[in-house]
Amino acid sequence: MTEAILERLLREESVSGEALSRELGVTRAAVWKQIERLRAMGVDVRAQGRGGYRLSALPDTLMAPVINKGLKTVWAGQAIRWLPETDSTNRVAREWAKEGAPHGALVVCDWQKAGRGRRGRTWETPPGEAVAMSVILRPQAHPSEVSLLSLAVALACCRAVEDVSGLESRIKWPNDVVCGGRKVSGILLEMDADEQTVHSVVAGVGINVHQKAFPEEIAKTAGALDPLSGRVLRRADVVRAFLARLEESEALRASGALMDAYLARSATVGRPVRVLAPSETFTGTAEAVTPAGALLVRREDGRLCEVLAGDVSVRGLMGYV
Repeated sequence: MTEAILERLLREESVSGEALSRELGVTRAAVWKQIERLRAMGVDVRAQGRGGYRLSALPDTLMAPVINKGLKTVWAGQAIRWLPETDSTNRVAREWAKEGAPHGALVVCDWQKAGRGRRGRTWETPPGEAVAMSVILRPQAHPSEVSLLSLAVALACCRAVEDVSGLESRIKWPNDVVCGGRKVSGILLEMDADEQTVHSVVAGVGINVHQKAFPEEIAKTAGALDPLSGRVLRRADVVRAFLARLEESEALRASGALMDAYLARSATVGRPVRVLAPSETFTGTAEAVTPAGALLVRREDGRLCEVLAGDVSVRGLMGYV
């Protein structure tokens, strides 16, 4: 009911409690209780006496009605589940996918408590400070082709960050988005498939937006859009931009043009890198990305190595990028 009331408030300048009560089939007291809940979540709802309730400004919330306002996608984000808090949007999305959620369905939350990144790392999002979302994808692809989806999602995220912040954005292979040498976004894809068929892919995306400080272990490499851009952004704008760019990236993947677009945004290809693998660490120059999404690194001894994202971490010789 809370989201239904917010959606109604977004449609008009003001609406009376009596009208809300009648339209939703609940008591005026129930309406008031949900208005108070919205206020507790930071939504500025003003009461105007006989004039009813109105929003004083568009709130910085990730509730579905706010994301939907101005969303013009065909399939991305056309079904949305918003949660005030959860352990992991990827977990919720995997369960929803098994229940039959459509291609492009979105799970988003205001506070992710136990998100995961690549290689088992944690990705926590402080309440109200970042975007934590997962998109359910149902690609018509063989399981061996799904790694390209990781590049498509990274490209969409990179372009979306640039759209809303004005920051020059690049992709650190395979799918970290960086601005000014700082990581602002991380991506984790999880696939449900058998040997021949992909049932679903959940693309988890975390984007730092408002954070001004980070834990000590990542303080030198992490960044957020507000402090880097000097703007105060709305997180729903970031989500809408990502969904629009995701549809474009999927179209590029389907047409075979994804790799060129990805490489044009790469912060890794053509640069010296350090490869940190379980068995060894070596340096070289990143020369290319294969059609399957692996990184080709020319070692200092001249050997060309294929580096897989699941096995290693790649760092620039002069820093994170």
